[in-house]
Amino acid sequence: MNIGARTLKTSLAVAVSVYICILLDIEPSLFAATSAVVCMQQSLGRSFRNALEEIMVNIIAIIVAVAIGLAIPLQFLSMALATIVLIIIFTTVIKVPNQIVLAVISAIFILASPQEQFLSHAVSRSLAILIGLVTANVINLTIVPPRYQKVLEDKLIELNNFAVRMFVDAVNRYLYLNLASEEEMHKNKAEFNSLFQEAENLYDLYRKEWNVLWFGKNKKDPKARKPLYKEYLNYSRGLWQRSQDLLFLAAERKTRREEANDPAVSAEFEHVFEMLHNVMFSATSYNLQLQKKVKGEEAAQFPELRVWSKLHAILNEWQENTPSTSFYYHALIELSVVTYSIRWFAKESSRLLNLEMEMSV
Repeated sequence: MNIGARTLKTSLAVAVSVYICILLDIEPSLFAATSAVVCMQQSLGRSFRNALEEIMVNIIAIIVAVAIGLAIPLQFLSMALATIVLIIIFTTVIKVPNQIVLAVISAIFILASPQEQFLSHAVSRSLAILIGLVTANVINLTIVPPRYQKVLEDKLIELNNFAVRMFVDAVNRYLYLNLASEEEMHKNKAEFNSLFQEAENLYDLYRKEWNVLWFGKNKKDPKARKPLYKEYLNYSRGLWQRSQDLLFLAAERKTRREEANDPAVSAEFEHVFEMLHNVMFSATSYNLQLQKKVKGEEAAQFPELRVWSKLHAILNEWQENTPSTSFYYHALIELSVVTYSIRWFAKESSRLLNLEMEMSV
């Protein structure tokens, strides 16, 4: 059984909350323990940012619960009405729907107070709830705070490796007409979506993480890498999307050639193949250096590749030696899309390599 830091911190928050209630003679301490469990956040950033929001929500829930409890002595009616009122407040007025559960729980705890001593019990239970809330946030903030940067970097690299592999595979399938099966394409799509969702979730946790070691602008602030991570995530998604476009073109090219009785590939087209392979090799080299940059390592920087100027001469020669038919024009359009996609791969990786990271978040 794997017991993580969050489990231990939650247990500690419960113990400390209960101990404080016992020490201050605040009853029932169960409410402090429950509040601590509900308020323990997965992300340190969320915990810090939500602290004031949670306090505000609890204060509103306490006011609503006390007012309704004093006006309506029947518990089942007061609890039902308080639930409705709080849901309306936090979905339409203040608009913090993620805090509704905490607000309703707090209100129910208070409204469960015995009617003969309602006000004193309501105050005691409110204090217990606030003790649990504050304790959970303090412990989450100070003891083994979550650090998502390394995990995020590893997931971004894994996602990028998969996207690059799919892109290179799609280019080769277009050039050599080795089409992928529907089953293989669905499998790759599911794997990419899973990797991308994991990376996006980790980025969201990292983005909301509040680092107590850094204040203001600091050149060593790890959060300065946030723009690079976001750009890198979009870059990998762009590679995947273009790989899918190339797979479609591969199927179109195969059909077009079969309908034309599979004519021989011209020497000029073979030259285009060779040039595209050279650009792909440069782009993948850029990508490897970019992965070093994402991991915080020293990375070489390269000038942007010039693709169209090299392609222009080859296409002119091809046009001179090829009859002006629809077959040729379709091939030219397809080749332009493939070349543009590969050029985007090289250009985008080069741009990110030369990206100056923000010094503040």
